[in-house]
Amino acid sequence: MKIENEIVNSSSRYLQRIGLFDALGVTTSITVTAHEPAGRFVPLKQVRTNSELNEFILDVGPLLHASADETKSVKYVLFELIRNVLEHSGADGGAYVCAQVSGTGRLLLGVADAGRGVKTAMEFSHVVPTHKSAVSLAFQPGVTGTTRRFGGNETNGGAGLFFMKSMAVLARHHMVMVTGDMLMKLLTSRTRTVNPRLDQDRVKWVQFDHEFPGTAVGIDLTVDKGVGFEELLSDIRTAYGLNVRASKKARYKARFSN
Repeated sequence: MKIENEIVNSSSRYLQRIGLFDALGVTTSITVTAHEPAGRFVPLKQVRTNSELNEFILDVGPLLHASADETKSVKYVLFELIRNVLEHSGADGGAYVCAQVSGTGRLLLGVADAGRGVKTAMEFSHVVPTHKSAVSLAFQPGVTGTTRRFGGNETNGGAGLFFMKSMAVLARHHMVMVTGDMLMKLLTSRTRTVNPRLDQDRVKWVQFDHEFPGTAVGIDLTVDKGVGFEELLSDIRTAYGLNVRASKKARYKARFSN
């Protein structure tokens, strides 16, 4: 397989260097000088097991140029994001991941799969007529595609995506998800918000003419030394518990009609 109308520029050379074309089985005439990636980027990798997931997270560590304690929140987001692909996407090839550190110190991470997509995963237990409704529901606390029960079950509490999104909100990270015909971009604030509402997403939606087969997520992460990881988790757990209880109460509240 070859690229039609191949253009050689800085972007195509970058894609060649990180290994995208090799992963796709595409032949190109693009040549690059392969400098040592350590400390600058992690080439495209295929992650199919928890062991490969842990190896990738270890590879990302040197890009952050910070202590192990300071990088806890970043590693947590990475683990939840990729683990979610392995557990729910149904993709035979697992997840394809790569990472790069920008000139300003931000970690740019991409995770993609060719699985069943968010909508199909959520349809197992919920009514989601559109890709947009499926994504919105998937990010709600206590909601999982494995059961209709709020709070999930003993193996899946519906916390992974909510925790990941909440971590991005509290640390002012950027995040984009593409699945089916829909793109969701999480909107962030330039300044830290005191006690932000983690159950009320500020997002931008973009609908495409064609569907993307699977799910792709892009997220920019930074090591924020002013935010304690344990404090972040405590705030998120509190919000998760409050919202799950509120959802259960609303669901079973008596309703009357004329």
